[in-house]
Amino acid sequence: MTTVPTTAEAQFRPDGVPEIRSSVKLTGNTHILCCAYPDRPPILAIDEAHVRISVTVPDAEQVTGEDVQWGRVLADAVARYVAELERLTTGNPDAASKDEAA
Repeated sequence: MTTVPTTAEAQFRPDGVPEIRSSVKLTGNTHILCCAYPDRPPILAIDEAHVRISVTVPDAEQVTGEDVQWGRVLADAVARYVAELERLTTGNPDAASKDEAA
């Protein structure tokens, strides 16, 4: 088995604008949660090792139709990700035995 670590790096382009790249490998130590509030937009948080990712809307005072549209794009991408994981574990006895042990 080859494991790929969770990573994060900052690169500074010649124009001085930083670019942040992160890669999160979901493990048993990963924390994923959605913080919902009665009077402000939710925050989706993913914490793994030394990388923390927060996803929310640009304006903390309001939620727009565009924000909802981007949330649906995110949900669709996650659904496709899960479908691919399920497809790749089908017929894989090692994956099936790990699922049963959990």
